[in-house]
Amino acid sequence: MTTATALPAAAGTALPPAGPADSAVRPVVRPARPGEEDALARALADAFADDALMLWAFPDPGHRARVLPAFFRVHIEQCLAHGGALAVHRADGDGAADDGADGEPLGALLFLPPGHWEAPGPRDGAATAALAEAIDAAGHGEPARRLAAITRLQTLRHPRHRSHHYLAFVGVRPGARGTRAGRALLHAFLTEVDTAGQAAYAETSSPSGARLLARGGFARFGEALALPGGGPRLAPVWRGPR
Repeated sequence: MTTATALPAAAGTALPPAGPADSAVRPVVRPARPGEEDALARALADAFADDALMLWAFPDPGHRARVLPAFFRVHIEQCLAHGGALAVHRADGDGAADDGADGEPLGALLFLPPGHWEAPGPRDGAATAALAEAIDAAGHGEPARRLAAITRLQTLRHPRHRSHHYLAFVGVRPGARGTRAGRALLHAFLTEVDTAGQAAYAETSSPSGARLLARGGFARFGEALALPGGGPRLAPVWRGPR
């Protein structure tokens, strides 16, 4: 599931400034590293705090604020194990990633490479139990049921006609929106996809996410996924090999 949101994944060169709105922050993307799971989880929790899908999945504001970092940490650990996590930081004066004193990234992109969504391994299976614990499913049954509904719909509609990279999440902190950080993440991801000669698939739950993915060459892939009880709609999108 994704709200939206590229430099080669291993690159250390920042995007050039694009205009006044972008001049304060120059984003640079690199692969995420073991040990920064908490920092990436905080960044994604901030990015998705006002996302329609998360507001629906976690209707209680206090519970949502408490569990979103743990929710994203589970997904980060899963994707990082398969080399599917990218971090975006401010560029320092030399154009390299400036992690800063606290190591806080501007945002992150999570994906699963071909074969890992279709045939999950033991680590991926363990993520299901870890996710239930992360959201305190035993004490909050409604969010657990809503997340299960999302997963069922995604599983039913996920394309199986050819191998592909699955873009699961991409987001940047509210303060980094409008700085090209999201575009830098997407460009890095698509560079990896194109280098491998692969396709890519995602679902987007926001208009801004749909616009970003469309700029990256994604096109609508069938009807939107309608969540029960008046929940938001997820738009499946596909990008063929380039």
